[in-house]
Amino acid sequence: MKPIYLGLVTALASFNSVAKPADWTPGFGGDISLMAAYTNTNSQFSDDNATTPNLDSHGKDQSSTIVAPLGTLSYTLDNAKQQFFFGTDRSDVALGRFHAELGYRQKMDNGSTLSVSYIPGLLDIKTWQDPYVTNKAREKTGSHIKAVRIKVDNIAGSMFSIDSAYGKYDLDEEKSGENFAVNKQLLDRNSDIFFIEGSHLLPLSQTQMLRSALNYTKIDASGKAMAADVFGGSATFIQLFQRSSLAFTLSYKKALFDAENPIFNKKQDDNQFGAFLAYEYKQPFGWKDWGVVSLIGYNTTQSNINFYDADTMLVSLGMNYRF
Repeated sequence: MKPIYLGLVTALASFNSVAKPADWTPGFGGDISLMAAYTNTNSQFSDDNATTPNLDSHGKDQSSTIVAPLGTLSYTLDNAKQQFFFGTDRSDVALGRFHAELGYRQKMDNGSTLSVSYIPGLLDIKTWQDPYVTNKAREKTGSHIKAVRIKVDNIAGSMFSIDSAYGKYDLDEEKSGENFAVNKQLLDRNSDIFFIEGSHLLPLSQTQMLRSALNYTKIDASGKAMAADVFGGSATFIQLFQRSSLAFTLSYKKALFDAENPIFNKKQDDNQFGAFLAYEYKQPFGWKDWGVVSLIGYNTTQSNINFYDADTMLVSLGMNYRF
């Protein structure tokens, strides 16, 4: 999976949940987006960085383009209070990875919206069998996330929301550190994952909003060097115009790992910063239900282990259709 796709899904989370709330019109509905994007990254986990000469630094700068489809399909019952949905939810769950989600949501009498969903692990996310191979091409393997998710939006009309998920991250082939004389069990990335986020939406005016959020992720990996507690926060400023919407997001995450990585002889400690600017223009050329969506973003991970340092820049442009 290209970093652009994961960053795109994560960055659009707040923007879509506020600027584009769920449509409760009875019957079928949904939306389809097609994004063309350019990305530049030096991550060791980019699939363009298959070969690395050493483990002492981030990977080489790599540029690529991708066309990324996103979409959801929903069916709302005649009472306009109950809805079934399936698709690629634009939100950050289970480490922010792209996923397909099947679920049910219901409007409550107190103003809340309750959602329960299942992430069935249909999508194959590529990673390295052994990230620590040098001077020859690293082999890819598939990975999957399966999770159960519960959300309560606008709790009792308070503008506070809570989002939680519990799931499993499984690799088809886990061979981390197989060329080193170390305890390979410490490097096993297969994990149980728990995620929770609390957020608040503050209206500043009729056309301006501020969404703030705090989140926590527990990665209970089979390998203790891969297990971590991740603390994060974000703030999104949203400006609504007559025919367009603008959202600017700043985010931060701190990852503290449980045990010493035997390859580097130290515990991993990461700081991740992100900034994204998203813009949508509605009804271009007078096309009803269409929108032009663009995104500019930058994300950096600064680790005490240079191998995990990464910088990613992305620019994207696409079309969205709601039906």
